[in-house]
Amino acid sequence: MKHILLFPLLFSILPAFSQQNIFKWGEGLTYYTGKFDPKKFNEKELDTIYNYLYNCHFEMMTVGNIWKIEQMDTATTKSIDLYYTKTLHILETMRIPPGLFWDSLRIYRKKELFEVCQHNRLYILALKDPSVMYDYYHDECSQEIKALNGDSTQLLQAWFELKEKQKLTNCCPENLEKRYQAEYSSKNRLKYARYELMTYGWGNCMNQFVYYHSDDQRIQPEFEKLFLHVDREDEKE
Repeated sequence: MKHILLFPLLFSILPAFSQQNIFKWGEGLTYYTGKFDPKKFNEKELDTIYNYLYNCHFEMMTVGNIWKIEQMDTATTKSIDLYYTKTLHILETMRIPPGLFWDSLRIYRKKELFEVCQHNRLYILALKDPSVMYDYYHDECSQEIKALNGDSTQLLQAWFELKEKQKLTNCCPENLEKRYQAEYSSKNRLKYARYELMTYGWGNCMNQFVYYHSDDQRIQPEFEKLFLHVDREDEKE
């Protein structure tokens, strides 16, 4: 009788077992399902590889960002510094696949982390003291640096010129003009001018000097090599 009871018990376990050792990833309209060998990597390790090496960590691009003028006076670098320390520790201690590709990718991601966080940190410091922009001077960004370190007339003129430039490529230039007029009429127009010029003028200009690692053509196939097999699914638009 005991032997008879074992069969339904074993059968009930099999479906659950067949769903194990599966890792899913993807974005946009393409998704992947990979079957992995737990003797080589577990799901948590694959998730860390995916979030910190396959991709740059999602939080890195927005950590410490200022979204409205009300945040300008109280902004600090604390969240950026904490994020950098935590993420650097993960990158340095995480288990990665053997080989030159993954060793190099970790180095590139660490460089990217440092430069992006430095860029975000510099933005906060420049809010408090725009003269620090001269410590990271680039000729391409000289007009914005001069305006942000100049008087109110220079600042407002640079803001106006930025707005006119943005209208040339904006899908709805009339909405951009309407927002500009409303902010210009505000009692906080100098603060709006500083925010807009720092974010969309100087900030965007400086962004071209920040290292962002991009190697999708190699990262995707190398990541797939970590699995026993991978199924791909493309959704229709």
